[in-house]
Amino acid sequence: MNAPRRAAVSALAGLLLLTACGTSAAPGGSEPTPIRVTVANSTEPGVIPWLVGDDQQIFEKHGVAIDDIVAGQGGSTTLRNLVSGGLEVADVGFPAVVDGALAGTPVTAVAGSSRSAYGLDFYALTTSDVRTPADVQRWAFTNPKSVTEALSYLIPRAVGIDPSTIEHIPSGGTGEGIAMLESGAVDVALVPASVAAKETGKYRLVAASADHLPALQQGVLAVRDDYLAVNPTVVGGVVAAFQESVESVRRNPGEAARLYADHVGLAEAQARGIVDAAVRANYWSTGVESVALDNAVQAMEATNGHRAIPWCEIFDLSHLPDGAPNQLPTPCGSPS
Repeated sequence: MNAPRRAAVSALAGLLLLTACGTSAAPGGSEPTPIRVTVANSTEPGVIPWLVGDDQQIFEKHGVAIDDIVAGQGGSTTLRNLVSGGLEVADVGFPAVVDGALAGTPVTAVAGSSRSAYGLDFYALTTSDVRTPADVQRWAFTNPKSVTEALSYLIPRAVGIDPSTIEHIPSGGTGEGIAMLESGAVDVALVPASVAAKETGKYRLVAASADHLPALQQGVLAVRDDYLAVNPTVVGGVVAAFQESVESVRRNPGEAARLYADHVGLAEAQARGIVDAAVRANYWSTGVESVALDNAVQAMEATNGHRAIPWCEIFDLSHLPDGAPNQLPTPCGSPS
């Protein structure tokens, strides 16, 4: 966070603390602070650390209690949930936070959450002849300016195909894209990992995005500026608990798979396959790495054109756990 904004937040904290005494969780406090979290897609792998941390009381250990996990529908909706719904934390797409910051939305990214394109995979029907990106003529993505639209350009480019030879078709959402795929209106569409696991034999994987972009800042943990001003200890507890939950998933993927299977209605073996693949992809992390951010910016530029990103206004990484990567493209404290 840049100096003027930090000063403004500090001033806001002083004002709000007059009327918000006791809202922050103190270390060792007897009662954890309740929070509600909105997650961009509450049925996909991004939700797994939240499930594990809640089940194992990792968040409570850090002074936080998760009251509710609210499902978002894409990045912009999830950000609106955070700002308009009075929620405390959003696990939201990085492009949505950038767009929000450029539009003046009062939110700050305090950590990463997902730093891989794992799970953003494109499938054809097994009854079709489409097997590789070279076979695709009509490529469905979810919404304009989304990561999935960017990937519909970046993946063909990565395998030597001119993206302009492909028709890029917005579906309006994941379910709508699958409906278009099944009707024959498109050749490939985004099929979530949980859906592909349930519908074994129905879909053929054509493009696994993480194979082409191993590191991609897909999601971040964001909070409202007014909440961060009054509750820095709570925010720090959320970030620390999320990272500890990620480490728990890595240590015990079987338990994480059991929780995820119960959450989305999968067989444990199917859920275990998803968890193991996410761990191999190094999918979750509170840390922020330059390569993942660079690829995210490249993805945004594929659909939005070049834009200067005010890194130090968007991010405040002072709450990251010790040892977590902290690599913004611009050193904060200098002009962005």
